Amino acid sequence: MTFFKTNFILLLFTCLITNISQAQKVDSTGITIAEIKIIHSTILNENRKIYVYTPVNHSEPLPVIYLMDGEMIALVAGIVDFLYQVNQFPPMIVVGIGNYEYDRARDLTTSHSFLNMDGTTDSLFWKTSGGGKNFLKFLKDELMPFVEKNYNTSPNKIFFGHSLGGLMTSYCLLNHPEMFNSYIAVSPALWWDKESIFTNADSLLQNKALKNKAFFFSDGNEGAEFHKGVIKLQSLLLQKKITGLRYKYIAYSEETHNSELVKATQDGLNFVFENWKPAKSDTTVDLIVKFYQKRSEQNGFQELPPEQLINEMGYKFLNVPNKLDEAIKFFELNTKNYSASFNAFDSLGDGYAAKGYKEKAIVAYKKAIEINPNAEDTRKKLKALE
Repeated sequence: MTFFKTNFILLLFTCLITNISQAQKVDSTGITIAEIKIIHSTILNENRKIYVYTPVNHSEPLPVIYLMDGEMIALVAGIVDFLYQVNQFPPMIVVGIGNYEYDRARDLTTSHSFLNMDGTTDSLFWKTSGGGKNFLKFLKDELMPFVEKNYNTSPNKIFFGHSLGGLMTSYCLLNHPEMFNSYIAVSPALWWDKESIFTNADSLLQNKALKNKAFFFSDGNEGAEFHKGVIKLQSLLLQKKITGLRYKYIAYSEETHNSELVKATQDGLNFVFENWKPAKSDTTVDLIVKFYQKRSEQNGFQELPPEQLINEMGYKFLNVPNKLDEAIKFFELNTKNYSASFNAFDSLGDGYAAKGYKEKAIVAYKKAIEINPNAEDTRKKLKALE
């Protein structure tokens, strides 16, 4: 029987695409974390580096995390990959957008200012500040279409930022909530430009597009200027009681501005994907389908039952007396939802074979081989039946 195969060493397959140069992002252990692509932005009038982590062996559409300061993809993708493998997160794609080697002050600030956090001025470092609107336009009109064209993405998009990136995450939620489904802002620099982000915040929080959104934000022990902004944001959200907006704030009082990232990444994604798995009592196909229909209504987009989860449930019932019919229903659901998956048809063939449906098993195995001609184990099972 064929199961999904995972490996903590993140092996990422690349394809040749015109006008895109490729490399690999490697962490300090020498483990390949992501592929690097260079795409040209007409909006920003420059080439931009992006880092793309994808989990292996997944044919279903996957949620995408758009990570600002993408140079830290080793941290975020490592957490995502490990917790996915222990079934705490669903599989996800992480797209890191490089900012440190570009003009970070330009990209990740929402207005022009020379003011530092302490009120002093720095006309050199902040001279190009205020380009955040253009940066968001680059994400929406150039980067997202590129990712959706070249990767198998679901409608579920998460915007993740730290510090100035957290400022941009918060700004995007307030001003363009339709761009993403969920927002994670780790120690957002809401102090920027005398807290100009709160200008018109009252009216912006009336936006009906905030329905079905999730927002996680946090801070560490940076001090009053950071803390004051996030508390002000929390107070606004408590006051407004926005229908359909889920939000959560955590203060990591023992963590620094940077060490907080480790905890906030996991906590933020745990919040975004809260209750993403069915209850243990949901043991039939009908209950599973109803669970994901309800999630789809709550989140505002269609969410299919994950292929791996359904596959595992099918094999669980395959080994239980008098449950073969239920196992087959799970396998058939996967072939319906993921018609391009070799594994779905191979598993369905196993179910039919166990039930004694020889001809149906042959058809399923042949379909699996059609999708993956190198499936030697499936060929052996097919030959045994024929």
